[in-house]
Amino acid sequence: MEYAISKHSTGKTNDRTEYFNGIKTWAEVIEFLTNKLDPWTTKVYIYKYSSNQRLLGEKCVTMGNLVEVANSKNDKILI
Repeated sequence: MEYAISKHSTGKTNDRTEYFNGIKTWAEVIEFLTNKLDPWTTKVYIYKYSSNQRLLGEKCVTMGNLVEVANSKNDKILI
């Protein structure tokens, strides 16, 4: 199983999207959400893939549901 994250940010001059692939554990996803978001991040998409690269679930994280997702004990919130 593997996770991928796309981080969408807005700035004064342009919008930017960054992709982070190869995240192995849910703890690493939580660490990313709690420590690696800059103030210009507007939303984050989390994707969960199976070992054969089949999409198992996804979640759009915004400021409205960031605390709910970051405090989730497991990745069932993605389904």
